[in-house]
This record gives sequence, C-alpha cells and structure tokens, in this order.
Amino acid sequence: MLRYLKADIQTRFDLGIQESPNGEHPLPLLFLHTETKEGKRMMRHWITQPLSDIPAIQARQEAIAWEGLPALPMDEDELDFLEHYLEFRDQIPTKGVFYTLYNKISRLFKYDSTRYVITRGVKLCIRFFKQLEKLHKELPDNPPKLIQEWTDNIQSALQIEELKALAKIKEEEDFSDFQIDNYDYLFRHEQRSLIRDLLTGIYLLDVCRTARFIAQERGYCCTPTLHETGGCDIQGFRHPFVKNAQKNDWRLTNGNIAIFTGSNMAGKSTTLKAIVSSIWLAHCGLPVPADALSCPVYDAIYTSINLPDSLRDGRSHFMAEVLRIKEVLTQARSGGRCLIVLDEMFRGTNAQDAYEASVAVNQLLLEYPNCHFLISTHILEYAKHFEQHPSCQFYYMESEIKDDRFICSYRLKEGISESKVGYWIIRKELKLS
Repeated sequence: MLRYLKADIQTRFDLGIQESPNGEHPLPLLFLHTETKEGKRMMRHWITQPLSDIPAIQARQEAIAWEGLPALPMDEDELDFLEHYLEFRDQIPTKGVFYTLYNKISRLFKYDSTRYVITRGVKLCIRFFKQLEKLHKELPDNPPKLIQEWTDNIQSALQIEELKALAKIKEEEDFSDFQIDNYDYLFRHEQRSLIRDLLTGIYLLDVCRTARFIAQERGYCCTPTLHETGGCDIQGFRHPFVKNAQKNDWRLTNGNIAIFTGSNMAGKSTTLKAIVSSIWLAHCGLPVPADALSCPVYDAIYTSINLPDSLRDGRSHFMAEVLRIKEVLTQARSGGRCLIVLDEMFRGTNAQDAYEASVAVNQLLLEYPNCHFLISTHILEYAKHFEQHPSCQFYYMESEIKDDRFICSYRLKEGISESKVGYWIIRKELKLS
C-alpha cells in the first residue's frame, strides 16, 4: 500500500500544483510532454500525488535514470484506438459460427458502422502483442524494478496459448469474419484486463522516457536522495519557470528553522518556491531542477505564500495569517515530519506587532524539532533576536544600491541581510527629492 504525502489546497495553489488565480505557471507543465494521452494522465497523477514512501520513490527514480529505456512499441494514434476498442460497448463480443453468420446476414441489409472498430481493434491487438514480444526479446538484462514488473507481465501473457499463437500471424494477413469475431471475444472479453495492464506498462514507459528526456535537456538531477532522518542539502537549485535563473545552494543541517531575509524584490518568495518545488518533485520520484538534492522524506508539506484575504468572511489579511499559522501548527502537532513554509509573516500589521508576533511564533516552532520550517521576513530585528539560537539558520538574498541603481544578483547567501532599499524605491518611483 503506497503512502502519499499530504498537502492542502493552499499549498497546491502556492506551488502551482493546481492552477491558481494569480496565473502562475502550473508545476505539472514541466513534464507534460509525453507521447501519449494516457501517459500525460499518469504523469499528472505522479506530480499531483507525491509519495511519502522511499522504496516507491526510488523505484520511479531508477526507472527514469535507466539508460536502457526502449522506444514505445506503438504510436499515439494506435494506442488511442486500442483504448477506444477496449471500451467499445456497441457490440458485446460473443464467439461461435452462428453469431458470425447472424451478423454477416444482418450486414447484407444495413451498414454496420461497428465492424470497422472491431476489425481494426483486432488487428491492432495482434500488432500490440507482436510488438511486445519483440520489445521483450530486445530489452537489456536486469532492468529496474518497475520495468521488470512490466516485462514479467509480458512474459506471462506470451505463455498463454491463444496469445502465443499471435506471433506467427503475418502483418498483412487477412481474416475471415469468423476469425475476427473469435479474436474480438479473446481480446475484449477473455483478456481485456490483461491487455489493460500491459497498456499501463507502455504509459509508464512513456512517463519515464519523458522525465529522462526533460532531465537531460535541462540539466535536472534524476536521482535526488531521500532519507528517513537528517536535514536538507540542495545544490544548484533554480526556479524551473524563471528564464536564465540563478543557481543557488541551500542547506538546513543544524536545527529545524531557516530564516530568510532580504529587501523587497530581492527574490525571497521565488527562492522559497524553488526550494519547495524541488522537494515536492523529489517526492514524486521525478527529476528536480537542481544539481543535487538530499532531504528527509516528509509526511506533509504546507505553505503560506500567496495567502488571500477573506473578504466574504470579513477577515483581514492579518487574521488570515494567524489562522493559517494555527492550521499548520495543528498539522505539526500530529507527530509526522512536516515541511512548513511561512512567507513574510504578519505583513498585515504594524512593525512592532509583526516583530512581537514573529518572535512568539518562532518560539512555538522550536517545540517541533521533527518538522522543518522555512520563514521569510523583512523584519531584521526578529531575525537578529534568534541569531545565536542553535536551532535557527539564516540566509539572505543579496541586493544593493549602487550608483543610484537597485542591483539584485538573486544569489542566496548565509547570514542576515542589512540591505534597506524600501525608501530608495519609493523615492525613485514617486520622484521625491
């Protein structure tokens, strides 16, 4: 039984797992370039339902990284028609000479549009098994677990007498109506579930081939490391939808809280999303937009990044923030290992309230050493309050004013930012003297 990682709707909006009202690129778009429609559905399922199960994650990684992945045995049009044929219910398959004779006589008096679907479906099923037999023979030895399970199914199927005989049929061979009806009964009635399982293997192959191609094309890490305990270490990560994105390194190896500082527009929110998106994809078993990644397997991920006001409930942004933090702390108390991201805590209140509230929340977070917290803030006093605390690590986004220009390198560095550019931005934009 697979274990899945938990994430709520707010988190899925923040990370672009589901399309959000702010129009950001959805994360599944990264890998939805499969050759088949069913492969695309499987890929979307992988991305929207990440795992919290190390052996299952590693099985996906090994399959994607395997150099022996073969080409698909049939093209998209053929596979789509096979799917249509297997689901075809206008004519329930039956076998026997009387059934064939009855249908043949019926077709003398009226056109039977279903015959094309059945005839082509039968011929494609025969081609399907012939192609699978060829693939099975040509596949390199010792494939990864997921591919091996599929090839074992192929081998078992080819031991069935009626299916084994298909290998001797020539591609151009014509069939009598009686043969078509018998094969139709075999494929759509007797072996329908078996064919479905074998088709699922082709879509799995499609997903793995696509993920491997994307990883090679974009320089993604195919085999991030997930472990039961320990911290995070990500090398060369970048946001997948930012053109020419700056690569950065980040780690949380001491303690459980990482506090990010930096000026407005320096890239704190984008950096948080890049880190968590990589960790999310690692839990999907997919390549990550980083050079290397090592992190614990989390039971849940919760974020508070693009938190909306609740106008309908008459709720202020500050109250929405408080309730969101209460919500994620309830999850942290469940005892599982959670990754929790809080972006710009308490921006909806005055500076003194925000400072005091941030310090109070940080004290609470220290009580959950099993969880990891990533917090961005523009309140330097809050960061400096915990500067010497062993459970807190500090990072900042580099920026400066030079020659009366705002320069932002988007480089992530260790420490606490001293950069203050808010007044400069206001002066420039409002043309103050």
